[in-house]
Amino acid sequence: MTHTPVEAIEIAPHLHKNTLDNGLTVLVKETPGTKVATVQIWVKAGSIYEAKNEAGITHLIEHMIFKGTPTRAPGEVAGGIEAMGGQINAYTSYEYTVYHATLSSRNWGDALEVLTDAVLHSNFDAGELEREKKVVLEEISMRKDRANIALFQELMAQAYTVHPYRLPISGTAESVSAISREDILRYMKKHYHPNNFTVVVVGDVRVQQVVDTVNDLMGGLPKSENKPPTIPKEPAQAATRLFALTEDVNQTQLALAFPGPSFKGQDAAIVDVMTTILASGETSRLYTRLRNEKGLVYRIDGSAFTPRDPGLLEFTATLDAEKASTVLEEMLTEIFRMKHSKVSDEELDRAKRNLESDFIFNLERAEGQARVLGSFEFLTGDPREDKYLARVRAVSKEDIQRVAAFYLKGEHLTVGSIAPLGTTLTLNQAQQLAQIIAKAEATAKLGQPASQVDDAYLTGVHRFQLKNGIRLLVRENHDVPTVSIRAVLPGGLRSETQITNGAFAFISELLPKGTEKLSAEKLAKKVANMAGSLGGFNGKNTFGVKGDFLSRFTNEGLALVRDVIITPAFAPTEAEKIRPELLSQLKNQEDSLPSLGFKEFNKRLFMGHPYGLNTLGNETVINNVSVADLKRLYEEHARPEALVLAVAGDVDAETVRATVEKLFGAWRTAPVKKSQVEESALPPDVPVGPEIISIPRDKQQVHIIIGFVGTTLNSEDRYGLEVLDTALSGQSGRLFTELRDKESLAYSLSSFSLLGLDTGSFGIYIGTSPDKKDQAIKAVWQQLYRVMEEPLSEEELTKAKNVLISNYELGLQTRGNQAMEMALNETYGLGQDFGNRYVHALEQVDALTVQAMARKYIRPGNYVQVTVGASAAPLLPEQAPEKTPQSEAEPEAEPAAPIPSENIGE
Repeated sequence: MTHTPVEAIEIAPHLHKNTLDNGLTVLVKETPGTKVATVQIWVKAGSIYEAKNEAGITHLIEHMIFKGTPTRAPGEVAGGIEAMGGQINAYTSYEYTVYHATLSSRNWGDALEVLTDAVLHSNFDAGELEREKKVVLEEISMRKDRANIALFQELMAQAYTVHPYRLPISGTAESVSAISREDILRYMKKHYHPNNFTVVVVGDVRVQQVVDTVNDLMGGLPKSENKPPTIPKEPAQAATRLFALTEDVNQTQLALAFPGPSFKGQDAAIVDVMTTILASGETSRLYTRLRNEKGLVYRIDGSAFTPRDPGLLEFTATLDAEKASTVLEEMLTEIFRMKHSKVSDEELDRAKRNLESDFIFNLERAEGQARVLGSFEFLTGDPREDKYLARVRAVSKEDIQRVAAFYLKGEHLTVGSIAPLGTTLTLNQAQQLAQIIAKAEATAKLGQPASQVDDAYLTGVHRFQLKNGIRLLVRENHDVPTVSIRAVLPGGLRSETQITNGAFAFISELLPKGTEKLSAEKLAKKVANMAGSLGGFNGKNTFGVKGDFLSRFTNEGLALVRDVIITPAFAPTEAEKIRPELLSQLKNQEDSLPSLGFKEFNKRLFMGHPYGLNTLGNETVINNVSVADLKRLYEEHARPEALVLAVAGDVDAETVRATVEKLFGAWRTAPVKKSQVEESALPPDVPVGPEIISIPRDKQQVHIIIGFVGTTLNSEDRYGLEVLDTALSGQSGRLFTELRDKESLAYSLSSFSLLGLDTGSFGIYIGTSPDKKDQAIKAVWQQLYRVMEEPLSEEELTKAKNVLISNYELGLQTRGNQAMEMALNETYGLGQDFGNRYVHALEQVDALTVQAMARKYIRPGNYVQVTVGASAAPLLPEQAPEKTPQSEAEPEAEPAAPIPSENIGE
């Protein structure tokens, strides 16, 4: 049979990756002069893909593959490789099965033919099947008799409640005994097809010869339309789990597990370094403390299990039964210390060197290289190992402390033991275990300030609360001698009405224009003399004051912020300078067609909700509002119990606390009725139908916004919706690629997803020419229907998540953004660990989740469309999309800021 020639594609020096027409992947790494080659066939068929009645079938098939084909009798598959002086074997994991042979490079082609014949043409003879079942059943029995394996399997069964990682790869005696030849053939048809095959060849070979040979042997296999089964997601663990086994053993073993990341996750390399410091080798913390110093254990170690889906951080010890409680407390104390204090430079460097050394020494053999290439390809879609090593080298002490705080939580712990028959361990009582965990946490924190926020995404964060209710967040970071101060109060657009719209924009401009003791000019000079900046800000939900200074002026800067917040001048002369500037901004808004479009869009979508008001204000209000009115509104919202003060930079937390206590501690305000300050903000109804608005302007271009009601800041839906938004946006996103690059229908376009406290929006913005308007709108709807009907590709999904995580991290580089992040997370009740949860939640989003969000929030029958610019006949509702899939939605405003919490305004 003739196949389409495939040209080898080099993705790294000597490393090539190709995909045949039928979906089969080929990885080839040339190692000239080694005279050796490894040939491997990887199959995306592991135990996690088995149905309940198939438990153990993947492993059984691995055994049966070598039991004969139409052209080779039982034993001749292995015999054929061994006759060439080679070695042949196979193994099954949770995610894949691997068939491999290593031999002289001159015989690599023959080895590939033998393995291909076995994988594609095994007989699965009924008699051989029954004989091999007995072998597998013996293997299952053997595993039950080995205490460490029995303990590990029970640990997996307890740590996972729904994910198939909880099940043994080999199945059970009952499930394996029930497997028939017909079951195997059905399973093979479902999973053994080109889309699930990756051929890996490493050695003294020529890449094009390998690709051509694979194409000849397997290129004719038909492409499968089978979709991979959906793997259930493991829910978050809410409470400590405990189990105890007693068996006919001589020694007691203890096992601990905490939930961990997947290999593809941002934290995988970090937890590898962390567990190396904790539990790898004789210099590790656990070994040094429990074995060498205290003599509590005979053996202790640990590692990170980072598979395709979220894994585990596992620790085990061998000990005397009577020491179990003491050992557990000591282990947890050392483990918990990782979140309360930084590791040393020596520990960090040694761990990174050891990880890199182990990894590189594993690459000495062709088989080791092939195994790395195959596993990286299956787990991440990229076989190159250099990215992992780069991540290991980049791990910082702050990374370890952050990741430890996120994963190493007592309520997420699973503890188990296996002990001799008749043994009762005190730690096997839930109350006793809770006391051990609490004591270990307390001991681990000794010497650390009570104010330290251990689970914060940003390291070095401290939280204080003054007697008058002010909440103070301080982040210590001494890298650069600067400091940023953010004073955040509830207010902004969400606290306005039609008759006050624009008041908070006015207040935010007026606040830094003088205090009771300093005129605007004197205040400005004081700030300038410190080479700093001081200003106000106003957002959808908050307003306040921000200051940035050299750190040697921290006290002076805090004093100015205090004066502006507590004793603002509200000078009429300054107000009259600001009023025309605000009116000018309103006129500029009318001249900016996109701004005008979003103003109208928000008005229509958020009908009745404050988010529907103009962020810049209303002209009548700005013209007529008095300084007395502004001051009265400010005093209703500026109260100590509502203030969050955040300070980030080259400071000492306790010193800042003392200064703030001195400056702000005496501030008291009169009680305010709840109704005065907590405005009703019920979410708006979804539009009853398509609402089409056209605003003609004598311009050359037309700007279009199509949007829906979206979700809120605290909704779990936000993560899938943000991934969808990102996949559609950007120069390599679907919208840009399809509408601009391929069809030239728009010069500017993007999706947006904005998150509010009560509601949000999701939609599309397009800038195009009038003659292309209708065509562009139809093309947008085609793409919206497409994301509802088809899941994102793995490449699109991975890229979107990487962009979101990267943008979040990059957005927190400056002290100003760090201070604002801390303040907003406190104000909105998100907690200082929000960043950890945000990144983790994004990593868990899969293509089906994104598709579900598209179907929920894209409502073809309920949306707002605003067109601003050159006149053109509007596209009538009946000309818009014909289908109405299941959806729910909301639109809002311009594209989101890098820091998720700032999507909802400062």
